[in-house]
Amino acid sequence: MKYIKENFIIFLIIVLFASILTAVLFIYYNSDYKADNKNIRIASLSPSITEYIYDIKMDKYLVADTTYCNYPEQAKYKEKIGSFSDINYEMVAKLNINTAIIHSHMAEQKLRLEKMGIKVIVINNNTIDDILSAYDILGDAFNIKNITDERKNEIISKINSIKNNIKKHNKKTAVVSIFRNYGSKVSSITAAGGNNIYNDILNILNLKNPFENLPAYTEVSLESIIASNPDVIFDLYHGRDTTYAYNDWKNIPLNAVNDNKIIILYDTYLSLPGPRIDKIIEKFASEYNRVSND
Repeated sequence: MKYIKENFIIFLIIVLFASILTAVLFIYYNSDYKADNKNIRIASLSPSITEYIYDIKMDKYLVADTTYCNYPEQAKYKEKIGSFSDINYEMVAKLNINTAIIHSHMAEQKLRLEKMGIKVIVINNNTIDDILSAYDILGDAFNIKNITDERKNEIISKINSIKNNIKKHNKKTAVVSIFRNYGSKVSSITAAGGNNIYNDILNILNLKNPFENLPAYTEVSLESIIASNPDVIFDLYHGRDTTYAYNDWKNIPLNAVNDNKIIILYDTYLSLPGPRIDKIIEKFASEYNRVSND
């Protein structure tokens, strides 16, 4: 009898231990935030990085962001540490930041932050592949691959859906104007060259970028634009008076002007490569289909 009782007690201990272990593992693998994230205090050094943080549900650890971080709405109310080119490092120290997320071109900021003992996570957003890879980097850094893989796959699925719904047109040439003079006849533009999301988008739309062999963002003269004679121009417009946006291109001898295929794009998110990349592609695609049907 004593032997049976002892075995029963051992059995109960084993069952109890197994139940506790199962519960712990269930919580670990189904929780959005792992235990090793609880002491993280994050600073974001750009608007698109802030978008990533909210997109992967790490915003509860976001202590500070930049002056220009205003999306989503909650980002406006975080502590501000200046801009990526003018960081208030005293504020960073005062806020006990221990993790900073930056872009790859911020070498000087990276060095300064690391000297302060802050862990620096570097991501890139030049191309669509870079944007997708950022989810992998952040997933590994915060041990939340369940969340980041899901978001990455959602974006890939949306991009593939956009590709499948693009109307087939004969291949034409297209230029993306990132910035230019406003309120007067176009004299030059900062054009999308190669190795950036806008060149990727043109490829998705089956459009040829005449400047794809140039650096990612290159100032191009009016003479060079006329020489390339694009069939379509996507104009990311940052002027004060959008009423006259089309007038700036008026009377310039271009196919895009003659065929009314100047596409003026006003929305600010179009200049912020990041988690809304699927929406950016969708906007370009819908506008291109619109003028192609005119």
